[in-house]
Amino acid sequence: MAQAAIKRLFMDKIISSVGRGSTNHSADVKIVQKLLNAQKIPDVTVPLKVDGKIGSKTYARIEAFQKKILKMVHPDGRVDPNGKTFKKLSASTNKLGAKAGNNFTFSQKGINLLKSIEVLATKPYDDQVGINKTITEWVKGATIGYGHLIAKSDWTKYRNGITKTEADTLFKTDLIPFVNTVKTKVTATITQNKFDAMVILAFNIGRNGFSSSSILKLVNNPNAPTRYPNLEAAWKAWNKSQGKVSKGLRNRRGAEWAIYSKNVYEKW
Repeated sequence: MAQAAIKRLFMDKIISSVGRGSTNHSADVKIVQKLLNAQKIPDVTVPLKVDGKIGSKTYARIEAFQKKILKMVHPDGRVDPNGKTFKKLSASTNKLGAKAGNNFTFSQKGINLLKSIEVLATKPYDDQVGINKTITEWVKGATIGYGHLIAKSDWTKYRNGITKTEADTLFKTDLIPFVNTVKTKVTATITQNKFDAMVILAFNIGRNGFSSSSILKLVNNPNAPTRYPNLEAAWKAWNKSQGKVSKGLRNRRGAEWAIYSKNVYEKW
């Protein structure tokens, strides 16, 4: 890619028009696709593939933005460097704080919600049975604090329980690899709520599960070939425990998806 094109992509500036009847330089198209993906357009949930190729999907997304956000009666499907559409795209994207995944950290809203989901347990319990069933001997699902799985080698450390302060410290330590996994694996331009949703998901399905998932593939490339029709379906497919659909996991996936798609942080 030419240096001028690299600079434009980094600065989110276009030098030529994009859309219907436009020049459609690849670097400019990529910028517009990226900016469109960062918008919250009503009834639009599937992001564009940021490939620099102009086509019917990009035309339609520009027109949807013009019609639903700019309230244009006759959208023209065109983005000009100094035009109203580009200025609004840039301004609203900056307000949303859209950026690459490795530029985020887990927000306090995300931390608070995840702690409320995992629920504090100061005594060890079997995760396969439930938080109300404390245990006195190590089992494979031995858990304490905010969802911390106890390794057999650590059982003596936790068998008599921990304090809330210790649980908070343990939780912060446990979070680090999951936050880093999302930071490292997500290459798409996202917003804080999407980053938070993926950390909460990864905390539950594991780093390897997240890293190899269709979810990650579709976040990074909406047109990636997977067995699912869209990202929402891929996300909500992680709803089984021991081979059976779990109501708890189904509700959890729904809450995560609400964060990702609607910026709504609520426990079910």
